[in-house]
Amino acid sequence: MAVSHYLRASPAGNAIRIFHFPVYRWGKDSVPANIVSIPGVQIYCRPVPQLPWGGIVCRAVNYTLYRWLAGGALKAAVAAERVPVAVHVHGGDKIARVIPALYRLFRKEGKGAVPLWYTEHWAIFNEVVSDGFGKRGAVFQRDYFRLWEKVTVAAPVSLASQRAMHAYLGGAKPFVLFRNVVDSSVFYHKQPEVHPETNKMPFAFLHVSSLEPRKNVLGMLRAFAALKQKHPDWYMQFRIVGGTNELYLSQARTAAFGLGLLHIFQPSVAFFGPKEPLDVAFQMQCADAFVLFSDMENAPCVISEAHCCGLPVIATSVAGVPEMIDDRNGLLVNPADESALTSAMEQAFLQAQAWNKANIAAEAAAKYNPSAVAATLEKSYRSLIDPCVE
Repeated sequence: MAVSHYLRASPAGNAIRIFHFPVYRWGKDSVPANIVSIPGVQIYCRPVPQLPWGGIVCRAVNYTLYRWLAGGALKAAVAAERVPVAVHVHGGDKIARVIPALYRLFRKEGKGAVPLWYTEHWAIFNEVVSDGFGKRGAVFQRDYFRLWEKVTVAAPVSLASQRAMHAYLGGAKPFVLFRNVVDSSVFYHKQPEVHPETNKMPFAFLHVSSLEPRKNVLGMLRAFAALKQKHPDWYMQFRIVGGTNELYLSQARTAAFGLGLLHIFQPSVAFFGPKEPLDVAFQMQCADAFVLFSDMENAPCVISEAHCCGLPVIATSVAGVPEMIDDRNGLLVNPADESALTSAMEQAFLQAQAWNKANIAAEAAAKYNPSAVAATLEKSYRSLIDPCVE
């Protein structure tokens, strides 16, 4: 949407159409609503039902349903209008299934050389996570390879992602770095109000995620418990936002209770559950440091959002994370090294006054605001669509 707004405002003008095919479990989930409208941009939203049961038969039916509904919608659009001057695919998970057939249609219409940009932010191009690319089925991998064959320009969210995609999919592709966009009208630095109660507030570490296993929430809680044991007189709290999956949330609460962090009179860990973006931003604006102890990430949006709120970030040195963090805006630790995480949180506490939150926020906003990110991609578009671009 950021790119759409930017292109609409550009002098040349552009006709843009967005296709969105959200999936939902038939009989289990509510049908996804239409996404937010953008004035002057056509948005086609076609929810795709999926059978909620396991097994190879259901997977085959779900695969076919997506190809039929999403592919049919794209073919109908080409028939009703014309072959587009360019295509941008965001996330190849399911849409990769329909791209080969779409390009065969383009060739039939006499225009096979349509540039294809491919944006990917998924952290599957590694063997660390349980759903890594190399562990996926043959059909899943085949679809990705077929998509990759059509790609003109890759638009990964990090340099690490670009290297990993090339390693797994083969064949170096031209690329442009397409950072995750942050809504800077929601995530921004807010000066804390000065009042007598300010000094009574604990030093707040914050974590925001789905709490799924690769986030290593349990290791993070153990590291925080070790810090509490080392400095029992330090007044601090760990705040955890997220957890739509009740199992993950229950596991985290059970671990916190077992570590003595949920004392009935003065709990040092607070669970807030899933929150809307405005509430997440409020938590970031009220915290002192952000912690992300994942086994694997790509270039997490939560780091960009935390930085835009002025928070220093403690995170594991994996994939694209080191590209986002330096000694001015955070600390890096090795994945699964709980002792190192304890030391990093200790350092963050001790140098709380040294972090320049206003500078952290300003530098982050300059990189991740919608206009800055869209301008980069828009220039990439025009370099192929209009070779005379400056």
